[in-house]
Amino acid sequence: MAKATSSLVVALIFLVMFSLVEENMGCRVDYGSCKDMPNCQVFCQVKFGSAASGSCEGGYETGRCFCDFPGPCIGR
Repeated sequence: MAKATSSLVVALIFLVMFSLVEENMGCRVDYGSCKDMPNCQVFCQVKFGSAASGSCEGGYETGRCFCDFPGPCIGR
């Protein structure tokens, strides 16, 4: 009986750990065309703080501005 209980506890601990890791891994948001955004890096830092980073992926003419920042993506 004790072995079954301890196995259940270990499984619950891993479940909680994995659910917390996903929430705190960070977020990546597409904010539109690089052509419409003069400086993607500055925009992302103003919007999400100094820990955020912005990058224009796909070239200036046709690329997209992506912001990467720590924290959950809920409500972004």
